[in-house]
Amino acid sequence: MVFYFYSRTSTVLQNSARQIETFKSHEGFDPSRLFVERIQGNIPFMERPEAVRMFDELTNQSERCTVVVDSIDRLGRNLLDILHTISLFNQNQINLKSIKEGFTTLLDNGDVNPMAQLVISCMGSIAEMNRNQIKQRALEGIRVAQALGKYQGRKVGATQTDEKLLQRHQSIVKKLQKGISIRDISEITGASSATICKVKKVMANRKMLEI
Repeated sequence: MVFYFYSRTSTVLQNSARQIETFKSHEGFDPSRLFVERIQGNIPFMERPEAVRMFDELTNQSERCTVVVDSIDRLGRNLLDILHTISLFNQNQINLKSIKEGFTTLLDNGDVNPMAQLVISCMGSIAEMNRNQIKQRALEGIRVAQALGKYQGRKVGATQTDEKLLQRHQSIVKKLQKGISIRDISEITGASSATICKVKKVMANRKMLEI
């Protein structure tokens, strides 16, 4: 079993020393497999530079791997994104261990841990309920604004520029340049095929892809 360690703090002013000290007392700790990220927690896991670098290394390993985090919120603040990351890890037989929550996502034989699956299922149900509530509130807000004549929808021309599209999806850009398929990129990053195709079209127009 090969252990990888992932630490995240929101800003450079926050200190990751406590997380790293906890990792040092964990079996299999190796500084070369420590990935320290300084990024806001609302950024999706697979859009973070160090997370992507770690995932690329994990998926190139022939041995079974475990990613150790101090707590589950190091993966992100968005519950749906956390669930997607765990699902992606499971698909690639990557075990996740959260020290604070005290569970691992896979058993020693590689099967999904039923207790962790139960916790994750509960988290998923809560996330779905929260998402529906947010959508409902947004619709109600639009209806009120429409009734008051204050809602006019998206302004003409308020579309994302090509430059902003490429900046926002740098992870997709790099993987397209490596020749990774749209389907695989979608599984790795969680982005929709439509978004990836849109990025690919812009890159092709700018001659950023090898034919």
